[in-house]
Formats: sequence, structure tokens, C-alpha cells
Amino acid sequence: MSEDKVITKQDLLNDIDREWKTINQFLGGLSDQQWTAIQNPDGWTIKDHVAHLSAWEQSIIAFFTGVPRYEGLGVSEALYMGHDIDAVNHAIFLHHKDDSLADVRANFAATHDALMGHINTTSNPDLQKPYSHFLPFEPGDGEGPPAIQTIHNNTAGHYDEHMPWMKAMLGQ
Repeated sequence: MSEDKVITKQDLLNDIDREWKTINQFLGGLSDQQWTAIQNPDGWTIKDHVAHLSAWEQSIIAFFTGVPRYEGLGVSEALYMGHDIDAVNHAIFLHHKDDSLADVRANFAATHDALMGHINTTSNPDLQKPYSHFLPFEPGDGEGPPAIQTIHNNTAGHYDEHMPWMKAMLGQ
């Protein structure tokens, strides 16, 4: 995920808004066939990419509410704590690969709206607190990055990361 540094809540909101509009403009121009029939070498479709993005946003909703992120992702604690991101992403793929296109689209919008509710009601000083402030029981190196960076990496930075892959799938 993107490692760009976000300093303020307004920066975060601006980045999310810009990247959310970009990805939705792209997705809105696709046919159902483009969403579901074209696969990358790993077997992922555009629908799978979007389900993946939703899962990681759900992990940030969990983060905000003090729930372990693996629960938000829908993966086991052991898998998540193993820190093998490819294995986590594969489990997310398997969990959602049979979801209907309508469900994936609806979940993407609803999850994003719920997440934005959390971001909008969290103060800039709270967003500057370290990861461990939100999830003190999750092991890691020290206190972890500022919450604002974790949120950015799983929203705007994540959409931006997936856009080239999805465009490449479509030959764009």
C-alpha cells in the first residue's frame, strides 16, 4: 500500500475524496462483463479487487472501534498475525470470490460510507495518535505508525495502488 505521508485530517479527507472519485469514475464506466469475466494471472477479477478494497476498509472500521483488524478482514487471527500479506489477501479473495456483483458494489459503497463516518467524527489530534492507541493488544514494533497513516494506506493509497492493476487487466 502507499507509503505517502499524510499530515492532517484535511489532507486525509482530500486524498480519500479525490481517489474515491477516481476509482468510482473508473468502475462506473465498466460493463458487468468487465467486472466479472476478465481475470488477472492470479484469477482476480475487477469484482475481486473491489471486494478486497472493501475488506481492508472494514479492517479500518474495526480499528476505529477497537476490534481486531483480522475480524474486519474476515480472516483468522493466526493468519493475520503471521504477517504474510499475500496469504491474507488470498484468504480475502477466497472468502469473497463467489459474492454477487450487486453485493460487492453495495458493500463497497456502504463500507466506505461507514468508514467516512468514523473519520469525520474523529479529531485531528486523535488521528495523530499511534496505531497502538486504537489496538493496544495487537503486537508490533513499538507504538506503530500514526493512525492517520494506517487509514490513508487502507483508503486513498489502496485505491491508487489497485487502479493500475485493474486498468492493466482491461488493456488500458
